Order: sequence, then structure tokens, then C-alpha cells
Amino acid sequence: MKTSYCERYGGPDVYQFLEVDTPKPKENEVLVKVYRAVVSPTDGNFRSGKPFISRLFSGLVKPKMKIHGEMFVGIIVEIGAQVTDFKANDLVYGTNGMKLGAYAEYIAVDIKNAIKKVPSDLDYKDVLPLLDGGITALPFLKELAEVKKDDVVLINGASGAVGSMAVMIAKHYQAHVIAVCSTKNVEVVLDLGADEVIDYKKEDFTKRLNHYHIIFDTVGKSTYGQSKKSLKSRGIYITTVPTLGVMLQSLFKKNKDKKRASFMAAGLRKAKVKIKDLVELENLLRSGELKPLHGKVYPLESLGEAQAYVETGHKIGNVTIEMIIEKENQK
Repeated sequence: MKTSYCERYGGPDVYQFLEVDTPKPKENEVLVKVYRAVVSPTDGNFRSGKPFISRLFSGLVKPKMKIHGEMFVGIIVEIGAQVTDFKANDLVYGTNGMKLGAYAEYIAVDIKNAIKKVPSDLDYKDVLPLLDGGITALPFLKELAEVKKDDVVLINGASGAVGSMAVMIAKHYQAHVIAVCSTKNVEVVLDLGADEVIDYKKEDFTKRLNHYHIIFDTVGKSTYGQSKKSLKSRGIYITTVPTLGVMLQSLFKKNKDKKRASFMAAGLRKAKVKIKDLVELENLLRSGELKPLHGKVYPLESLGEAQAYVETGHKIGNVTIEMIIEKENQK
């Protein structure tokens, strides 16, 4: 099978586009023919080995996993002997956890991971973004920040994969959403349902004092120290990119205004919990409350270019690698 292979840490150019053996599914695995795979910042960490702490998972000297890519959608072509919940020709999507492997024509997936069938009434291209931004934004807002009706919620990085989902999920919970993005993406974010948009090139959102119940930085471009005065009493600052300051604030939450910062490792949540979130997100997709923001699509041989684009920090929506172009209208 064709794959993008990574034998050493480095920049986007370290990937080799080559042929390797197609994996054989073990007893508890399914073999999936990959249609699309998500290009996320985390995958770039596995390729670059940065920050260094990430090497505790990816390998200290060189990558343990040579084929990267965690999130995928595709069709099952073979099942292991112990698999009963899936069958050949099932259209599925999910994550392969720390095993990775989605940047290839085929991927062997343990059914204990967060994998589920694509509902027949939904398009596979629309459910894939639920994995990228959806199952991050939902628990951050619903569980960590406990968003509720009329909360003033600031979403920093609102045109990205997590940010765009956060805007729509916060609106589902009837919050007042203020989105932060660049000038060129203002209309895009308004179309997602944001009540207000702050163009970061023209205004610093932290200058609005005592203004937000929740600040959700989805791109790690701000700090709790910079943002604290912008929070209302009992307000919370949450971020997908934890700093030492945020981690310490998560442990020591007390201050006179009861403001706090917090973080959660959404990607490490149990598969059953992730699947429960995906069901909720699918329902929002059906109702029209979620409108996936599809970004650039690259062929597998251009994975390095795709990751370089993601690493600019200015991507729009969900960036994907397309392994196969389906002639049929798959649902």
C-alpha cells in the first residue's frame, strides 16, 4: 500500500511517499480502506518530536510510529476473528489512538478504540470533522467550562477546526458567542453563528475588562495572565494548548474573584465517552446546528505541504488528506 513514512524527526519534508506492506488485522481489529484522514497539529508533534515532552509518547530518539495520522474515515475490507460489531463494507470513522497509521491507503484499527459506523443519513465527509474539532470542543465547553444559556463566551481561533466547532456548540447551548479571527475570516465565522466577531488585527480581546464568562483559546495564542482581567467573577479560561501557568492554575484555583484557568486532555478520554460525544454531535449535524467548516484537501503525497499549512496557525476549518476519490456519492 502507499503511505507517507516518517523514519526520523524533522520538518514536513521528512515524509517519504512509498510502498509498504498492507497490515493484517489481528483478532480484535478491522482493516479499513482509508478515504480521508485529518491533518492536525498533534500529528505535526509526532513528526517533529517537539515539544520534547511529546517524545515520551512518540519515541525519544526517533519516531516509534512510522506512519502517522490518528483520525480517519473509510470502509472496512477485512475483520479479525473476534470482531462481531462490524463487518466488511461498513463505512466507519474514528481514531486509532496512539497507534496512529491513518496516513496510508489502509489502516488496522483495534475495535476498542473510538470507531463507529457512519450513519446512513450523513455524509462521510461531514462526520470526519466531528473527530477533529467536535470531540475536543464539546467536552471543553460542556464539561470543563459548564457553558450555559446567556454565558458570554470568547472563542479565540474561531475559524480553525476546534474553534469553528466551539462557536456552533456554544450557540447550541444558547451562549452569547464572541469569536476572534483574522479580517479575511470574519464573514466565515459570522456564518457559523457567532454573535460578534473581533478581528485580532484591529482589537485585543483582553482589553475588554470583566467581560467574559468563558474564554476558550483553541490555538494557544493567549495566556491566562493576559486574559484574567477580561473574565467576569467566577469566570474560566480554558485552552487546548496547556502552559505551565495554566497547569498550575488548574491545581491552585483560588483567588478573590474565584477566576480560574483549566485544561483537559480530551484526546485521552475513554473510547466509550468519545463515541457518546460523537452521537451527540451527529444529532447536531442532523439538526443543522453544526455545519462542518471544510478546509483544504491534499493528496497523500502532499502530506508535508498539508502539515506546513496547519503549522502556520492560520488554517481554516478541517484540513484533510484524501487517499481515494470516490466516484459514487457515499453516504
